[in-house]
Amino acid sequence: MTTVSVVIATRNRRALLSETIATVQEQSFGDWELIVVDDASTDDTPAYLTTLRDSRIRSIRREVHGERSAARNAGLAAARGTFVMFLDDDDLLRANALEALVGALAAEPNAVAAAGACRILQRNGDSVKVYRPAKQVTRVIWRELLFGWWSNSGQNLYRTATVRDAGGFDPALSLCEDRKLWLAVAAGGPVCVVPVVAMEYRQHDGQSKAPNVDEIRRSVWSEFIASLDSHQQREARRIRRAADLVDRAERSRGEHRFGDALADQLRACLLAPSLVASPLTGRPLWWGVKKSLLRVSAP
Repeated sequence: MTTVSVVIATRNRRALLSETIATVQEQSFGDWELIVVDDASTDDTPAYLTTLRDSRIRSIRREVHGERSAARNAGLAAARGTFVMFLDDDDLLRANALEALVGALAAEPNAVAAAGACRILQRNGDSVKVYRPAKQVTRVIWRELLFGWWSNSGQNLYRTATVRDAGGFDPALSLCEDRKLWLAVAAGGPVCVVPVVAMEYRQHDGQSKAPNVDEIRRSVWSEFIASLDSHQQREARRIRRAADLVDRAERSRGEHRFGDALADQLRACLLAPSLVASPLTGRPLWWGVKKSLLRVSAP
């Protein structure tokens, strides 16, 4: 059996896709297969895929455009790997990504997934590393995900059976479907969060943000909260209130209302003490308190 299945759903991004595929082929860990699901591309993607001569790469052509959830599920159905990664067609894997993530999961047999760090490649050429703890952390992370902590699909390696048990991606969603899957997977057990940069997230002109994305995200969170038992539901609602307070504090800082920002940051810490103690969210939470406090104390 193959160890890792990498699934790339793509549509009309032939130039970016070829660069993404190259980073899979350059992996230091060699026991992988790549499944490229062409979601009814109308550019030269189909022709390009026929030129690939790597026996580890397979392609699936969807004649009718069905959005990325359905495309990823087609790749999941074809996957033969013990682990699966859903890599976007415009992101770049670091050469040691699979090696680091497979190693983390091999050492933690009860973990349902492993998540690496990423760097954001901005349009102006700058590269920014998103915060990760300096040492590997293995813990149940649905609370952090509900708060807003995030790890993009190409940073994550899931146990294939866990994703299938969760039902894969919701085909009714074309936005935030990855958040919904992450919550379902994370509810099933601990996740290994490793400090190794696994992926580079490219910002480019072909990306867009739907105006209703925040509404959809809240709907996904609400649906997940409703699936919890009554005790966890109460905790989850406190976590979401804390997240809203942190968002409001950020807006207050932008408006130079630093006293209001500090008050909201402190309320958030009191509402969700488990997140203050978390190695994933604790430091960023205290950064918010510190930024607000320094401005309040400034002469």
